[in-house]
Amino acid sequence: MSAEGEIGGIYLERAALQQHADILKSQGWSVETEAPVAGFRVDLVARRGGQTRYYEFKLAGGAREGGLAARLAQLQSIARREGAAFRLVFVRPPRRMTIEIEGIETALLNALVDDVPSEVQDIAGHTLVDDVSGVDLTLIEIHGTLAHVGGSAALGVTLQTGGGEHVGTEEFPFEFEATVDLAAMVVTEVHVTSMDLTSWYGDIEPDDSEEETPDDEDGPKPPF
Repeated sequence: MSAEGEIGGIYLERAALQQHADILKSQGWSVETEAPVAGFRVDLVARRGGQTRYYEFKLAGGAREGGLAARLAQLQSIARREGAAFRLVFVRPPRRMTIEIEGIETALLNALVDDVPSEVQDIAGHTLVDDVSGVDLTLIEIHGTLAHVGGSAALGVTLQTGGGEHVGTEEFPFEFEATVDLAAMVVTEVHVTSMDLTSWYGDIEPDDSEEETPDDEDGPKPPF
């Protein structure tokens, strides 16, 4: 990575750190940046009540600095010893990059087959989830073997009538947050934050066949 890239990466990491700090403060957490902990400097330490979180911020797709894996392992060990949660936050640059977790598409598919999003479930009598593709992760927060992830993807579905007749197939872009068991590569919880149904409803024109009937001035007015 060039010197300009390194400087830009540092700026993005610091900007993300400050954004997280502001959000945590608004949620009642006390925060400390560049906090000394057991001989290390933790990017962000947040405390609320009896809870403590250690945050480490890294640029997604950036150059791998020497000893990074060892540092993260040590920070996780310290966090466990101190009774704190450790969260690694990947910072997304203002250009398209991909943070990859091998097997995430299959794990998401399995979770959504079992729990079909209500937005697409309501389109037809039956909605069958066929595929999840194009997963683009923009956030990964790791706590032990669990990861909280966020990003976008496309959901492929087959639509049927209540009697099982084929209506069509569609692919809907969506955004999500999920909890992933990294050891088993299973999504234990998934929340669809938005679903773009434009491809389905965008072609439907308003029904103007029934003209609005003017009120009969001489007749009684309907109650509001």
